[in-house]
Amino acid sequence: MIHAYNSDCLSIIQNKLASMFELAVLVRKIPIDDFADKLIASPICHALETADPVFALGKSANELLGLVLDEPPLSVETDSFASPEYWLGYTLAYMQWYFNKPYATLIAAFPCRELLQHYFPYHEMDIRQSVDLFASRLSTQSSLKRLRMAKHLSQSQLATLSEVPLRNIKAYEQGTIDISKAQAETLYALAKVLNCSIEDLIL
Repeated sequence: MIHAYNSDCLSIIQNKLASMFELAVLVRKIPIDDFADKLIASPICHALETADPVFALGKSANELLGLVLDEPPLSVETDSFASPEYWLGYTLAYMQWYFNKPYATLIAAFPCRELLQHYFPYHEMDIRQSVDLFASRLSTQSSLKRLRMAKHLSQSQLATLSEVPLRNIKAYEQGTIDISKAQAETLYALAKVLNCSIEDLIL
């Protein structure tokens, strides 16, 4: 498997993303799913996904959080390594590196509020157990569903925006109709709304 970036950078990214989640939720009092949305919408997200040396490696968690929120950095740092929020960020960073998938895809498959419910017992386990947990989520979700959830669209909203019948979207996501057999116009309409390639839909 090809990972997202050199493993030498992994622990740095894990600690920074973990601290960002902890600061955002516990200090700034931002609901965890709201912060995840802000992170995904920020250019900092791509910097973390690629271990960008200027941002992901060159700035502190506080500075990165300030850039995500478009606010001045906090005057406190965090290194508790103990909160569920810290564990969540640490785990998400590992999964992004391991699977080489965007945070948007991972969070669509496993929303942060839901992932927090697995803090017990997974925070005490080897991280490979969490890899298996994510792998099962990623393998059971259709590409269409992951892409739709990453855009925070309901099936009905996607149907309206793409003009693809709702029953078709449900069938594609459930696997009762193979989306790769859909008409080219249908695939194009879905890809346009989801801002992805047709290949992303059928993989």
